[in-house]
Amino acid sequence: MNAPLRLPPQRRAPAPRRPPRLSPQRRAVMVRQLATLAAVMPISDAVATLARQEGDRAEKAVLAATHRALQAGSPLARALPAEAFPAHVRGTVAAGEQSGRLALLLARLADTLEAEVSLRSRLLAALAYPALLLVVAGGVIAAMLVFVVPGIAEQLTGSGQPLPLITRAVLAASAFLGAWGLPILLLMLLAAGLLWLLLQAPARRARFDAALLRVPGLGPWLAAVEAVRWSRLLGTMAGAGLPLAEALELTAPTLGNAAWREGTQAIALRVRSGASLSSGLGLLPCAPPLLLSLARSGEASGRLAPLLEGAAVTLDQQLADRSRAVLALAEPLIIVVMGGIVGLIIVAVLLPILQLNQLAAGAPLP
Repeated sequence: MNAPLRLPPQRRAPAPRRPPRLSPQRRAVMVRQLATLAAVMPISDAVATLARQEGDRAEKAVLAATHRALQAGSPLARALPAEAFPAHVRGTVAAGEQSGRLALLLARLADTLEAEVSLRSRLLAALAYPALLLVVAGGVIAAMLVFVVPGIAEQLTGSGQPLPLITRAVLAASAFLGAWGLPILLLMLLAAGLLWLLLQAPARRARFDAALLRVPGLGPWLAAVEAVRWSRLLGTMAGAGLPLAEALELTAPTLGNAAWREGTQAIALRVRSGASLSSGLGLLPCAPPLLLSLARSGEASGRLAPLLEGAAVTLDQQLADRSRAVLALAEPLIIVVMGGIVGLIIVAVLLPILQLNQLAAGAPLP
């Protein structure tokens, strides 16, 4: 008998790789390019054109995955990879396809994404320089106390003369920082890590974010940031024709403050059950009065989308003006305070040396 043939084991085809994520900047650029091309050609040709261009590997992978899905018959909203395009982007695209205004709504969506990127860039720029200034100045002061002052301390204390109060204070601070600086730093890092773990629970994060909104000075600024994002995204999706409850549900995950996310989700539940948007606006903690007024007026007049977009523009400008004013005051204040501390350390070191020189010269002490 002939031995049965043994077929070699079949190799499984490798699973298709998941499309990579896109940064907000790249996502905004890609949507803008799609909006421009969709105005003059079918969307499948627009995606294919962009996929053939030279560009970033991640962008080409996303465009290739989108093009394959379009070729398979999926609409653009389903063809866009969820890893690269959040739900509110895909929801707006779906509304554009259903209404036959895809190119127009892609252009409006690109405006919204670009404005969001611009807001984030301005906020980072406003915070980066003061933070860097604090880190550098704090590092210089710590280095002086840990490395410079201890080298001079023996000479100052070895003279046997009573030291000025300011010198004793600086020497005590230097000794404390040298002995406990590293443990305190480790303890602060441990506390930060513990706080991060605790804030992973949604209920704790919501209470923490709500408490931040009540901090004088900081709270209104954080609320304005969330209000700009909330009104801009909700206005875009409402203008695209999405039902208000669905637009609210898609807006909620994009918000950075957990208290605003919970408030928006609660408003969506109310609207879905038949209540008006105006009746639930009080659930947004510390919302700017301008946003509340324009949202109520827009709902009453049937012009919710344009008035929300107008609120976003106005609040964004106010936020930019406030950030510039705070930055203009913070920079010189940090420089003056840190320079004063450095000068205080220098005076504390030089004062006993000058006194010793006066004693050696036989001059009377001041």
